[in-house]
Amino acid sequence: MIMQADIQKDKPLYSIGVVAQIFNVSVHTLRMYEAEGLILPFKTKTNRRLYSQDDVDRLGCIRKMIEEKGLNIAGIKMMLAIIPCWDLLPCSEQDRINCSAFTNSAEPCWMVPHKAEKCMNLECRDCHVYRSISNCDNFKEYLKANWRREYDG
Repeated sequence: MIMQADIQKDKPLYSIGVVAQIFNVSVHTLRMYEAEGLILPFKTKTNRRLYSQDDVDRLGCIRKMIEEKGLNIAGIKMMLAIIPCWDLLPCSEQDRINCSAFTNSAEPCWMVPHKAEKCMNLECRDCHVYRSISNCDNFKEYLKANWRREYDG
């Protein structure tokens, strides 16, 4: 029997149907979250969506924000859009000038089409910025820690 601790949290294991059952939502709902940029599932060569435990945790956070906190998808997207990816990577001033993630306030960095050279060839699903926000309970602490690093530095 496979124990939860034995599973790599970033390994894509769960089908979209299984994840939909876990959260008692439709497959369409999960595809909508993907289209809105809230989740980036792994896609096989045949375009089959697979979700990791990290993805399941992230979806749990999304569902919690919707069901318990009363946020809608637009609110969640705006919250994700304020993640200062340019500081987390960190990007140069020139990178920032040429990057829509720095200037676009409505989309998370992994959803903007014109990225800085530093991010251009990165797989967003594997990026530290995307992967670091899977627990909504620590989102405020995450932002405060980054702000302290920026202004105390």
